[in-house]
Amino acid sequence: MRKLMFAVITCLFLVMSAAAPNAFAVARTDVLVIGMATSDIISLDPAKAFEFSGVGIINQVYDKLLDFPAGRFDKPELSLAKSWTVSADGKVWTFKLREGVKFHSGNEVTAEDIVYSFQRVVYLKDQPAFILLQFGITEDSIKAIDKYTVQITLDKQYAGGLFFSCLAAGVASIVDSKVVKQHEQKTDKYPDGDRGLTWLSRNSAGSGPFILRKWEKNDRVVLDAFEKHFRHPPKVKRVIIKEIVEATSRRLQVEKGDIDVAWEMFPDQVRELEGNPDIKIARIAALQIWYLGMNVSKGPLADNRVRKAIRYAIDYDGIIKNIMAGAGVPTNTFIPKGFAGYEDKIIYRTDLEKARQLLKEAGYPNGFEVTMNHGDQTPYPEVAQVIQNSLARIGIKVKLHKLVSAQLWPTYRAQKHELILARWGPDYIDPHTNAQPFADYKAKQLAWRNVYYNDKTSELIQKAGVEMDNEKRIALYQLANRIIQEEGPYAFLFQPLYQHAVRKNVVGFYAAPTFSLWKLYSVSKK
Repeated sequence: MRKLMFAVITCLFLVMSAAAPNAFAVARTDVLVIGMATSDIISLDPAKAFEFSGVGIINQVYDKLLDFPAGRFDKPELSLAKSWTVSADGKVWTFKLREGVKFHSGNEVTAEDIVYSFQRVVYLKDQPAFILLQFGITEDSIKAIDKYTVQITLDKQYAGGLFFSCLAAGVASIVDSKVVKQHEQKTDKYPDGDRGLTWLSRNSAGSGPFILRKWEKNDRVVLDAFEKHFRHPPKVKRVIIKEIVEATSRRLQVEKGDIDVAWEMFPDQVRELEGNPDIKIARIAALQIWYLGMNVSKGPLADNRVRKAIRYAIDYDGIIKNIMAGAGVPTNTFIPKGFAGYEDKIIYRTDLEKARQLLKEAGYPNGFEVTMNHGDQTPYPEVAQVIQNSLARIGIKVKLHKLVSAQLWPTYRAQKHELILARWGPDYIDPHTNAQPFADYKAKQLAWRNVYYNDKTSELIQKAGVEMDNEKRIALYQLANRIIQEEGPYAFLFQPLYQHAVRKNVVGFYAAPTFSLWKLYSVSKK
């Protein structure tokens, strides 16, 4: 009987191991557990995902023709592509692919997969599609020349550095066409077929360093290592991204060791964690820029001396120290820290005497009244109050107008504000994504909203967008930036800091300034 019972138990154990190998095969030392808020995920299809967490996860699962390496953000490098050439007119780009690269399915990555991936982005035309469509790409623009050669034709010449940065964006991820085609289905929105959109929202067909094993909404995402990755086989076997909404809960769990990384800690939690010998804080400036927009069509704001007076009056240190509790870095540029072309110069510091003199020269020695719109979520109201108090010291009386997002942004887009407290984040990793909205009014974005119609800066940005020499291109952005700093409609306030709590046995974790630059293949545990 004992032998029979032992045999039965042994058989059961073997059956369970075969049925659920993940439960037994992965030790805790081989698992990286990250606690963060992931409720923003709508889809994990690279042609659709445009939310922070979703883009970050896609970045682990898919490869692109070019990509940014872990911990470096200035320019992308070759990835699936091993070389490229461009025609004399700058319109036709030809990419040679690495041979023998495998998808998670075992299928080889070929030019047909590149063509299919780009064509489905054009066909679906979902939220992130504009990143590729801005180059005039159509379904007929992408052709497979042979098994390992793909050709992309643009509608005109564009700067190579700009085009390459967009090819490194999540929407340019390459999917396994053979697998996705098996899961195409007709829907009301796509009666001719959804190109696998429904299936890929919760499944994956990539070749990246990790395989998507599971996404449970409001619970967790599970990624398993793809050990046969052609460049970056992961150093851990599994990543579990747990949904932990409350920052306090993330802090407690990283202290106990239940999670290895607590994503985005607030300043009060950082202060509590800094004395813990088992925890280190990974910091990096986020690519967001907080700024005060000034509508130059509104009374005194039309005078650049008034706008400069406002820039000199603001208590920048007070905002960063008292409102952001140190979780911010000062900036005077629309090119954020981390981008090519960033210049670490602070031009405007609080100088009330200079601010008052400028107001006097402009004919407003006693100041004036103005309204400032701002959002209703922290820290908008708090930052707005600091600016209100700052301007009051030079005689400018600011009436604060708190609005919900549904009111704030339509008012801004309609040019109906006087002052507005706002922030801007890039759509892709290149200075053009900031330079165009801030300096080219013809793009009908931030410069246009503030009625700043400067043909010189507009011309510089448009010229940069087609400049093939990348050093010359960056110099054009910098020149436009200096003009904006001197006479533009903005007071640049700060870049917020991302601060993550990381247990000290975690090695190779790089804090990224945005989710689209997040890389986990470099992380290991000791």
